[in-house]
This record gives sequence, C-alpha cells and structure tokens, in this order.
Amino acid sequence: MTGLSTADPSEDRDFVTALARGLEVINLFNSEAPEMTLSEIAQRTQMSAATVRRSLITFEHLGYVRRQGRKFLLTPKVLSLGASYFESMNLKEVAQPQLAALVERFHDASSLTVLNGFEVVYVAHAPSDHRLPRGRNVGTRLPAHATSTGLVLLANASAKHQENLLARELPAYTTRTPVKPSQLKAVLARARKDGYALARDTLEYGNIALAVPVRDGRGRVVAAVNCATRSDAVDEELMITTRLAPLQDTARQIGDMLDRYPALAHSVPQY
Repeated sequence: MTGLSTADPSEDRDFVTALARGLEVINLFNSEAPEMTLSEIAQRTQMSAATVRRSLITFEHLGYVRRQGRKFLLTPKVLSLGASYFESMNLKEVAQPQLAALVERFHDASSLTVLNGFEVVYVAHAPSDHRLPRGRNVGTRLPAHATSTGLVLLANASAKHQENLLARELPAYTTRTPVKPSQLKAVLARARKDGYALARDTLEYGNIALAVPVRDGRGRVVAAVNCATRSDAVDEELMITTRLAPLQDTARQIGDMLDRYPALAHSVPQY
C-alpha cells in the first residue's frame, strides 16, 4: 500500500455497511462529547436516526454502550478492542521496556507511534514524571504535521502521500506549526536527511519532542519513537545532543524485536 485508497469501499460486495456505520458511531465519542443523545449522534454522523438507533441498540446488547437517561455513553468494555491490538502486537515485549528505560534516564515522556493517514496513533507510551501540558495515552491520535513522530513518519512516506498532505488545508495549532506547503516540505526533507525530527511548541505551547524512525528487518520505516518534555526545561540543542543517540539505540532495539514479533510491522500500512 503506497497511500490512502481512493476506491469507494461500498462498491465491494463484501463490504458490510452496517458494521462500518456502527464503528463510525463508536469513534464519535471523545473527551468533548462523552455522552450524546440519539439525535446528536445522527446529526454528527449525518446518518438517519433509525440507522443510529440500530447501531446503538446492538452495541448496548453487546455491552459496549449504555444509556443515561436520553443520552448514550461508552462502557469500559470498549477498551477491550484496543487491548486486543496491544496484546496481539506484543507491544509489552516489543517497546514498553525500552520506553521505560528512556523515561528513567531522562525523565521525559516516551512514545511509540505509527502513521494512520495524516495522523499518528500512539501504540505504546511511558509517561514522564514531570508535568507536561497534556498527557498522552495508548490510542491517542494527533495530527502528524504538528508532532515529532508524525514529521518523521511523513518524511519517510511516499512522494504521493506527501503530495496529498501538502495539498490539504492544514490547521495551525500554534504560531510554530508548519502548515505552509513550502515550509512543511522543507521540514520533511530535513527530517528525512537528518534521520530525526524535532518539534517545539508545534502542537501546543510548552512541549518539545525529538523523534527518530523505527525500521523493520527489511529497512521499512514502520513506526517512530520519541522523547518529550517541557520546552522551558530543555532547549533544542540540548535535546539533540543528549537524546538523539539513545533514541537511535532504542529504535534499533525495537526494530530488532520486530524480527521476533513481526505482527506490528505487518499491521502498519505503507503510505
């Protein structure tokens, strides 16, 4: 796979539309909308109320959704879906010890992410013992162009995927977010040449992060690993001189582990 598919999945006779709509309903819940009425969900998904109702009733019977008055909310059982991925990818063995070692050494947060379209998804995370502006968790999705791991992954994506990114109208989260095509193109070229990406105050003020690519046994970039801390505690030069070599060692260790547990590399599409 070299990029986002342009084919309409509904044209595949084996495509289960009801399942796709149900997943869309589940994914609609977030920190800004933890509880919603049926009509609110229908409005946000642009589905009919009857379609949304069938999805919600199904999930309610299966234990993934419950009602609170007129509103629906997710239950803890939903976590089992993400836990299945975590367990099947052997992420505890592949990455967690290495991330924990980085945290112990630098007291930064450390994460392993993969590229999903134009976002990064956190598949492993070790939190910092310092207070960061906003914590991350496994399953967190962030805009790739505004994050250190996202810049690394985009820099190693195909030319077509980069073209698709540059053709989009990208949101600026701070004044330092690279959004202009010429600016972002230069950032990606430098990240690919240098073998790392540094992002300071690009997603939110107060954060600085350094990321490097993780390669599988065939040399493909399948993930990225980073260190992240407060930008008022470490400047860019110190971040690179102290964290880059240990991060590269960690990336190699995780890459070596992928030979033993290749499911993670196999599960990541190539863009």
